[in-house]
Amino acid sequence: MPKLQNTFSWSPSRHRMFDSCKRQYYYNYYGSWGGWYRDADPEIQLLYRLKKITTIPQLVGTVVHEAISNALKALQSGRDVPPQTVETYARKLFDQNLQDSEQQRYLHSASKYTNLFEHYYKESFTEADQANAADRIAENLDAFFTSKPHSILQTTLPEHYLSIEKLTSFSLANTKLWVTLDVAVRHKGSIYVFDWKTGKEREADRHQLAVYALYATTEWGIPLSDLQLQDVYLQVDTISTVDLTPDDLDQTRTFVTESAASMRGLLDDPEQNTASQDTFPMTDNTHTCTTCPFKAVCHPNQNPTDQPTTQQEPVQLSLF
Repeated sequence: MPKLQNTFSWSPSRHRMFDSCKRQYYYNYYGSWGGWYRDADPEIQLLYRLKKITTIPQLVGTVVHEAISNALKALQSGRDVPPQTVETYARKLFDQNLQDSEQQRYLHSASKYTNLFEHYYKESFTEADQANAADRIAENLDAFFTSKPHSILQTTLPEHYLSIEKLTSFSLANTKLWVTLDVAVRHKGSIYVFDWKTGKEREADRHQLAVYALYATTEWGIPLSDLQLQDVYLQVDTISTVDLTPDDLDQTRTFVTESAASMRGLLDDPEQNTASQDTFPMTDNTHTCTTCPFKAVCHPNQNPTDQPTTQQEPVQLSLF
């Protein structure tokens, strides 16, 4: 089969990485490209493996999102899964990801198995830390099931669900934008877009919802006045409603267009989407390097020595 082509696109997370460190951006979107192929250069395979690294807080967020997504898909199909069942599934999923990382299964397939930053870089991660992370998952799920958004979703007709964790895209100024709405539904004459957050509130969260608003108004033809955009901060049990004006959307279009232009401006060939490492300098803010998955490449003295393990098939967990 022909190999996949690396085409240019934009997303809020891609912008944040470009803004944080150009070298990390290069490794993530260009240097690691094709690293999943068995005949790829070992250095490219290493960059791809590092790209897939995740931290414990990120894993907590992933598990919470997956558990909520499965619960909502069940709800949409007419099954209201008990909170305890969802929590049990989430804990098993968390434990399975920890085991995959501990046993270094990612060395066989970086895309199938979790590679934890804390394990790869041999940072302290005790049994107490593991228990605290599992407790945070349970707390986030408890907050979800007792939240007002959950009450709204429970009373929403199946046909009024517009999206549940669906990766999709739309175009703006000849650029593909990737978005994943946690959930969007029609409810009492409005379109509700809920975004689950397991961390602290950030200004970037508002920007993300603005991009979602662009998607909804562009692809679904929904008037901005009909949109209810809410960030749901589960860990602290608060909801932030983002009210946007047409001017806000215009500013978001400008922001995305300028951000994409800056990214393309560093490419060797914008049409072919090719890049060279030297054009993307390392950040001067070395504090960010301490938590960067690519620090094994930028700072080789911290690169752990790992040997591939025997192939193991991924364990499939199901909520039902």
